[in-house]
Amino acid sequence: MSSKHRVGLIFGKFYPLHSGHIYLIEKALTQVDELHVMLGCESTRDKQLFEKSRLPRQPQVSDRFSWLKDTFKDRHNIHIYISDETGINYYPNGWKEWSDSIKHILSENKIEPSVVFTSEPQDVTEHERYFGCPVVVIDANREFVNISATKIRENPYQNWSFIAQAARPFFVKKVAIIGHDKFNELPVKLANIYNTQYVSNGYINYIQREISTLENKRYLSENDYLRIAMLHVERMSKSLENANKLLFTSIDFGTLSNYYEQIFGKSNEVLIGLKSSYQFDLIIHENELPANSTPLQHFEIVSKMVESLLI
Repeated sequence: MSSKHRVGLIFGKFYPLHSGHIYLIEKALTQVDELHVMLGCESTRDKQLFEKSRLPRQPQVSDRFSWLKDTFKDRHNIHIYISDETGINYYPNGWKEWSDSIKHILSENKIEPSVVFTSEPQDVTEHERYFGCPVVVIDANREFVNISATKIRENPYQNWSFIAQAARPFFVKKVAIIGHDKFNELPVKLANIYNTQYVSNGYINYIQREISTLENKRYLSENDYLRIAMLHVERMSKSLENANKLLFTSIDFGTLSNYYEQIFGKSNEVLIGLKSSYQFDLIIHENELPANSTPLQHFEIVSKMVESLLI
């Protein structure tokens, strides 16, 4: 049995992509043979949305596009386009200019829509007027998925379960907890408590041994340090895919770069570059905390610092 409507259209900012968007897209797809998703962007508006939010950093258009592509990568009949809305009056104004820009994309790609899908009943009349086809409203009252992108922007970590799986790595806070002995167990403990990932570094003991015995500094070569750094990037990136709000580890690239300088008496451009490009949200060094603290005091101090990341 063929679909009632063959070609569907959906519009959104997907800032960020969440389960309500996914429900809209998947349900729309049951009613058409192919679905065309328009990702709307406008740099000033997008920046304003970020500045009013509690997001850890601003999602770029490329991020939002990749979230959609990754989420629907196995669906051959979903097509995603970027709709640049620069110079168009903000919603609820600018319907004529906005629809003209969409029609330009449709014309370029030889798309003739049969139906528009939306979760916003107030938009039905304008969609019908400017696209000349029926409009189907899906989950207008958010009964199936009670979430909005606005709620997520206001409280991303309280609404974590609604953020699309493909988008979650973007929001994960990265925490490095660096010290010795009992203190070095803290990142493992906290990863367990937060039901998330801990990224180990099997070389940290060798490195710390070199620092404490500089007269015998050939446990590892200069290239070993670079290999350690690149392996850590790879492990961190992989673990981000399954992390739950937070990701813990026991080394950061600034510390690794400092160790390298102490051992070899010079800096390394690769390590310095990683320090500036791979940002951690929280780095805690044991020697920066009150001296003579007990393991329990360390645990309580660090726990509070980590918890503040999710407020």
